[in-house]
Amino acid sequence: MSSETSLSSRFIESLSIFAQKISNQKHIMAIRDAFAAMIPITIIAAFFLLVNNVLLDPKSGLFKGIPNVEHFLGIGTQIYNGTLGIMALMAAFLIGNFLAKSYGMEGRVEGVIAVAAYVVLIPASVPVTSTAGKSFEASGVLTQSMTSPTGMFLAIIAALISTTLLCKFSQSKRLKISMPESVPPAIAKSFNILIPSFLVLTILAIIEFSVVSIVNMSIPDIIVKVLQTPLVGGFQTLPGILLYVFLAGFLWVFGIHGAFVLGAISGPVLLTSLQQNIDALNAGKELPNIVTQPFLDAYVYMGGGGTIICLVIAIFIASKRPDHRMVTKFGLIPSIFNVSEPLMFGLPVVFNPIYGIPLVIAPLFSTTLAYFATSIGWVSHTYILTPWVTPPLISGYLATGGDIRGSILQLVIIVVGTLIYLPFVIASNRVYAMEQKAQKEQPAEALNLEGGN
Repeated sequence: MSSETSLSSRFIESLSIFAQKISNQKHIMAIRDAFAAMIPITIIAAFFLLVNNVLLDPKSGLFKGIPNVEHFLGIGTQIYNGTLGIMALMAAFLIGNFLAKSYGMEGRVEGVIAVAAYVVLIPASVPVTSTAGKSFEASGVLTQSMTSPTGMFLAIIAALISTTLLCKFSQSKRLKISMPESVPPAIAKSFNILIPSFLVLTILAIIEFSVVSIVNMSIPDIIVKVLQTPLVGGFQTLPGILLYVFLAGFLWVFGIHGAFVLGAISGPVLLTSLQQNIDALNAGKELPNIVTQPFLDAYVYMGGGGTIICLVIAIFIASKRPDHRMVTKFGLIPSIFNVSEPLMFGLPVVFNPIYGIPLVIAPLFSTTLAYFATSIGWVSHTYILTPWVTPPLISGYLATGGDIRGSILQLVIIVVGTLIYLPFVIASNRVYAMEQKAQKEQPAEALNLEGGN
């Protein structure tokens, strides 16, 4: 038994160290921190997407009967243009900024160079079709197909490559321009980084020119076909999304925030899927993607990781442990707003051989139910980026653009998830009863020993 325990502890320790190394890797941290910095932007965009699609939509909005209500759609459209519409540009700057800081640089100039590098790698002209049906090439144009989350992959790659090269080149004293001490520090630093910036942008421009000349395809097209399409497509298959949900839950068992660690991979993929749904909706086409970020937030992460709102209900129904019921009372309000940490570390759920099993299983069932319900048309596809703190039953309605069936599906998932957690809550009761019995027997044994002495 001791050898098995030792082996298990070594495995847990090794997994924790590996996950910590991955999450603390400079490039992954830069992506993760960049997405965290854009949370206010995404929440603002989500609010106006809700207003436009749930309230003001002239066909199905709640205010559709009000005369000229569609005129106010322009407000939300402009907000979208200034938030999600340029999210790839913001991501490039923020990733460059955070990555440069991890190399000991200031970050601001590096962020600017990252944006420049991104623009260098996108096509110099785009095909445009006029209202008369004539097609022509427009040069010097940045379209939302490049600057919105659709262009996120290229923005990430451009920022990571350009900033890494820039920081490496900046370490060479030969590439620095020495300025007199009388020159202001800000100007001196700009000249110090001038030659490295020149080299980075020149290298990327040569790469872009060579790729287009050799394969007759732009780099964004190659990214879409080679990287973005397989990843997005993989997440749209049931096995693919179940694998991701399993890994996120499995990491939680060992106290590692799975969605946080894997966010650098899932974030761009899920945002791209969401953007494709939004584009299809605006074009009057069928929404192509089942799995988006609001899909996971609404159906899988109710209460937080592990669909833990179901554990809350199961404990209130069946738990006889006063410690668990007390902790759950404190964690109830946070779990309603999808914050699971008080329960994860308070009960605890992490490193718990009993609760660790449903922590992984429940999200898999949630994902499967939601996937099939959406694929067969029982509930609408998700296309509204709701804030992740939106409570269950409300989030399903909002994420699907005002489809009450989204809330009903959430209710079904909560019921099924609670049934999954209930046997493990009962098992925890038995373990607690055995522990209490053992504690009562220990004083009696101690007294007998003392009497014998």
